[in-house]
Amino acid sequence: MTHRPPRGFTLIELLVVLVVIGVVIATLQLNLFSDDARRLRQEGERLAALLTALADEAVTGGRPLAVAFDDAGYVFFEPVARPDTDTARWRERPGDEVFAPRAWPPGIGVVEARSGTRPVTRAQPLVFSPSGLHAPFRVVLALADARVRVLGDAAGNLRVEDGADLAEAR
Repeated sequence: MTHRPPRGFTLIELLVVLVVIGVVIATLQLNLFSDDARRLRQEGERLAALLTALADEAVTGGRPLAVAFDDAGYVFFEPVARPDTDTARWRERPGDEVFAPRAWPPGIGVVEARSGTRPVTRAQPLVFSPSGLHAPFRVVLALADARVRVLGDAAGNLRVEDGADLAEAR
């Protein structure tokens, strides 16, 4: 009788190969999708969700609502009618958990905030109309070299574009 060497792989050999493949895939994923880019994208999506909720509340409440951005974070406003004019001025929304002033997470900041062609400031906030129509806007957030844009069109549709979306658009 001749002795034949066994053919195939042992269970241990297969498990070692699977572990090595898993480590390689995890390393690639971490390098391709950095934690900074993921944090920035999440903050952009959080901002878009809050702006959608603010626009919805303006429609359901039947009054304009606004938001303004600065280096520290963002603040939500409600109108205060001036007795001598038909125009409104703005005050921060008091006692509201959802629309309380928010600070940017560490390292994240606003690079640009524009409504149409004008910059969004506390003096000229981004206004959401009770009609559901408003000026298109763009808010650009940054963390290190990463950028995320939160875009809104006149019909109230919001979307978030990150570096991958921007590269595809070119």
